Amino acid sequence: MSFTALPGSSPLLNPRTNCPRPGYLESISHYLQLLDLTHSRTNIFAWILKPVNRLIAVYQSFWCNSGAYLYRKCLVHGPNFVCAGGVWLSEFDTIRRNLVEPQARAFKLASSTLRKKALPACNLGGRFNFLLSLSQRGADGNGDWEAYRRCMEDHMFTKESATRMHDDISKELIRNLAREYREAGMKSEGIFFSNLDGGLGDFLLRYLHYVLFGLDPFDESVMGPIRILHYKMASAAYHLDLLGGFLERFVFRKWPEQFRKVARIYQESPAISALEENQPIYNKMTRSELAALMVSIMSLAGMIGPLTLGKILLGQRELCPFQGQATKDIDVTKVWNTLNLDDRDEVKRYIYECGRLRHPVSNTHKVSQEDFTARIGDKMVKFPKGTIIFIPLLLAGLDEKIYGETTYQFDHNRKNLCPFSTMFHSFGEQTNGRICPGKEITETMFIDVLIALGEMRRDGYRS
Repeated sequence: MSFTALPGSSPLLNPRTNCPRPGYLESISHYLQLLDLTHSRTNIFAWILKPVNRLIAVYQSFWCNSGAYLYRKCLVHGPNFVCAGGVWLSEFDTIRRNLVEPQARAFKLASSTLRKKALPACNLGGRFNFLLSLSQRGADGNGDWEAYRRCMEDHMFTKESATRMHDDISKELIRNLAREYREAGMKSEGIFFSNLDGGLGDFLLRYLHYVLFGLDPFDESVMGPIRILHYKMASAAYHLDLLGGFLERFVFRKWPEQFRKVARIYQESPAISALEENQPIYNKMTRSELAALMVSIMSLAGMIGPLTLGKILLGQRELCPFQGQATKDIDVTKVWNTLNLDDRDEVKRYIYECGRLRHPVSNTHKVSQEDFTARIGDKMVKFPKGTIIFIPLLLAGLDEKIYGETTYQFDHNRKNLCPFSTMFHSFGEQTNGRICPGKEITETMFIDVLIALGEMRRDGYRS
């Protein structure tokens, strides 16, 4: 198996004479990570350095969430490089292929290692059902992923949830958000973004739990415990290796208790209570198993992803500061101000262009099912079966042969913007089945939000 550029494709970065050279520490860490992945069983030197490589991988896994950091890696090492304990393959066609073929998985969230004991249903008893770490059929999977994914989709993303997106309660939530935005001064900073008891964070918590679960968004006896877990107790960190264990021991000792409390709320929601248990088509999934799964899904994706994307769309977070480019100087709110708010498709393209230049989640992964070779620098290097292959979603949107001279400029009317997008863990609508199940809800929600807040901005300017 070999990963090189396919005919007609190009590396992420065109060869340039002024590409920066890696610093000494970058070169050393790259060499050590490469050694760690490819050494023979008899290489004593490599075994001695295992603890050092572990520390390097942990450090790099944190920074790999930054698109600017990955872009720098491509600049100094080329489109394929080793980092954070795996191989990064950044050529456009390779990213596309890895997103449409079945994936074997490890315990990873982006480049960070997950804490298995914190994943459902390990922490509640029962079968392991965490979708992000289950492999698919055709990639060493046994069918569990397909059954559990179908159960989640059939009960969380339904005709009823689609109806709730457009009903009076959702409209009221958006009106409340627009009012808070106006009261906060319609700025790209401040309490509207930082106060998770109100503003954008509070809206997302109420809206998503109403649309997905059918929970009453105005019932504080329901929303309160959910807010405590996902926001005040930083539920995403609970799932992370090293950090999660440390925080559970010294800071959030009631994490497991709060997890179970929210799981009970989810289990009794209209969406999950409708599940008829023990159906073979769902691998006999129970309501408690689906509830536990959804607590982790909401912790790691459902609350963090939309909040991050929302801050990008509303200008609170700047676009990635790619080295040598001026993307970080782009003020997306100036583009937002010019959108035709009666044209929902144009607003959607604005969302996708923001995401192209700063993904809410910059990468994902798969596990190689066979030995393969990849060009690292000027050499072809062989990697063994079981190697983590990282898929840098963000970097697919920076191929200059695809996007031309305006690659690092903001143009929401560019060709193939949505069909080539990797923002939702797919290649446009092409997917291996792992496309973000909340894609439609996220699109609809933020189109509605951008229109409502955009109208508020224009009314404010006229005043």
